[in-house]
Amino acid sequence: MDAINTYIENIFAAFPQTRVVLALKRGMHSEMEEKYQLLIAEGKSEHEAVGFVISDFGSIDEIAAELGFSLGASDSSHTKSTESKDSIRLSEEDAFTYLEQSRKGSTWIGLGVWLILTGIALILVVSGLGRAITGAGSETVDAVAIVVMLLAIAGAVPIFIVHGMRLRRFEHYDDHDILLDAQTVAKAESMAAKCYAQFPIYLSLGIALILVSLGVFIILGTMGYRSFPLALFLFMIGFSVFLFVKSGMTKSSFDVILGKGDYAKKEKTTFSEKIMGTISVIYWPLIVAAYLLWSFVGDAWTTSWIIWPVAGVLFTAIAGGISTWHSSRRK
Repeated sequence: MDAINTYIENIFAAFPQTRVVLALKRGMHSEMEEKYQLLIAEGKSEHEAVGFVISDFGSIDEIAAELGFSLGASDSSHTKSTESKDSIRLSEEDAFTYLEQSRKGSTWIGLGVWLILTGIALILVVSGLGRAITGAGSETVDAVAIVVMLLAIAGAVPIFIVHGMRLRRFEHYDDHDILLDAQTVAKAESMAAKCYAQFPIYLSLGIALILVSLGVFIILGTMGYRSFPLALFLFMIGFSVFLFVKSGMTKSSFDVILGKGDYAKKEKTTFSEKIMGTISVIYWPLIVAAYLLWSFVGDAWTTSWIIWPVAGVLFTAIAGGISTWHSSRRK
């Protein structure tokens, strides 16, 4: 229903608020709500019901004709008054193309991160199985383990490149206010409601999986088992990061389109900040994985701590480099 309310408010914002207009607005709201409830009762989903209701009530031009208004020059001036050099007006097709590409990109990029961490985990699994079978370490087993990890990374890199390039053509949306017609806003609001409801669930699930797998790792570690519990921990970190990336990027795309969250007017997140936020979701779990892998496999607890200050300095350098690069591109 929020999507329908938004649609009606946006539609009637273009008209003078006379008694006739307000009466038609109330009547239209009542009819749309009744039709919406009927469709829900027939088994339609909320998104389908909103789409049917909005499409049945015609366009803003038809409503204007019914009211006796002309939206030619007046509407054009109203539209231009809401636009600025910092805004972009998107058609419904453009808006939903962006949302769909973001949804697909988030899924594949999340899978790419999961694949890399799974490859690291497989080093431990293959090495552990090799030692269990041969009874000792083997250069061949270690080589096979490294090859398995490299294959996983080789599979992830094309994913990052392909989907990164597909999303790059939309990156300028982050720096502008997005203007949409009322019907597109209503449909996007309906879709966003489901996404916003799922986001905290995915976030909570990912955190819970990391904590549970960490607990299993610690318990089994005290019993002398190291390789397989650590592999499970890395695998679950990868899956959790997949959930974070998928839900976070999808939510962010709706925020961009609808001007919410970090993308509300006067509160926009810069492109470099958004990129660093995405990188941090991938970067720090990889640092944790590298630390644990180095510490356990190399039995280097006394020296492996050095990875944290080095990682911090490197992350700061990456953030500074991206910010400088983006600033130079905009000049």
